[in-house]
Amino acid sequence: MARLKQAEEEAEKEIAEYRAQVEYEFQKKLAESSGDSGANVKRLELETDAKLTTRRMKLQGYHMMLYLCF
Repeated sequence: MARLKQAEEEAEKEIAEYRAQVEYEFQKKLAESSGDSGANVKRLELETDAKLTTRRMKLQGYHMMLYLCF
């Protein structure tokens, strides 16, 4: 169980770091295109959501693998 908790904490940390990086990139692109239409903002939001969803699915995969191993 300790390994499962450790793996979960590591995965959560990885997701938090990734989320911060994606948010930084999003804000940077948003600032660069501040004169553009709202379509760019929506596109960036969708890209960010897709990347975060992928990371969440990866985390769920880690949980499932660990659950099956223990």
